Amino acid sequence: MELGLTNTALPGGITLIEVTGELDVYTAPILRNRLTDAVNDGEYRLIVDLTGVEFLDSTGLGVLVGGLKRVRAHDGALVLVCSAERILKIFRVTGLTRVFQIEPDVASARARCADRTASLARPEPDVESVGWHWVPGRIYLSEEQGHRDVQAAVERALEAFGLEFGHAFTPESGSWFGEFLIRLKNSGTLPTKEEQFLKLSRALELRVLDRQQAEVDAAQGAAVAGLIQSLKDTPRAVVQIGSVLLVKVDEVIVVRNLTQVELAHWERNPALFRDPAAALLELQAATSDDAAAPHPSNSHERTASPHRTA
Repeated sequence: MELGLTNTALPGGITLIEVTGELDVYTAPILRNRLTDAVNDGEYRLIVDLTGVEFLDSTGLGVLVGGLKRVRAHDGALVLVCSAERILKIFRVTGLTRVFQIEPDVASARARCADRTASLARPEPDVESVGWHWVPGRIYLSEEQGHRDVQAAVERALEAFGLEFGHAFTPESGSWFGEFLIRLKNSGTLPTKEEQFLKLSRALELRVLDRQQAEVDAAQGAAVAGLIQSLKDTPRAVVQIGSVLLVKVDEVIVVRNLTQVELAHWERNPALFRDPAAALLELQAATSDDAAAPHPSNSHERTASPHRTA
């Protein structure tokens, strides 16, 4: 779905920006440009109406945080309008309710935006205290039995690569499905989480292919081996750690480090995370497309083709 933006000048020097559609890696740059243009034009008191937003990911959150920082630099305000629980939950979980003024309707937002004292009461966005930059993690197991071992193995893998759970949602039973938010343990030091996901993806690939892991740290190698071992009694599984996706269907395991565009596609189709067979077909199709397309020599993406485990 495309992103819709409508600007309206309100009394008191307030600009209302109504957003509709899906705010994600595809469309967030459009909103970023609109917010940047507004500030460059001297519009420092903004209301961003998210009532019509149906999907919001971390890229969209990052754009909103960036817009808030821009208006704050001019002693301005950026107030959000949102009443949908599915969107509000994202702000609560990531801690952004402590940063943004969020109102249920435009009238309330106008009053808040006009109150210059109240608009400056919220703290500056801080990467250590809020989680707009955290990435998703998911574990789907076709059988609930053994889920604690798998979750513990994922946690050990995160630890080995300098990552950790930032938040865990309540899991769903029957088959077992858990969702998490993942963050760097120390976001102030290198490597970045993207570099860590690349290392994790490569370590998993080597383990699946049963190849020597000389390039992989011993602790990291042991962690990914433990993760794969924890899945041995689970017929079908999907494990997502940020951009790294592992899918198991019977004895076939596929690992892929998703690009940002691919990750956005999966986020738009969340049923894939609960359907290992469909997820496997999706990854196999992507692997085939990659094999048919020329790759630049400096590409950092690595893909493991389907392989059977012993």
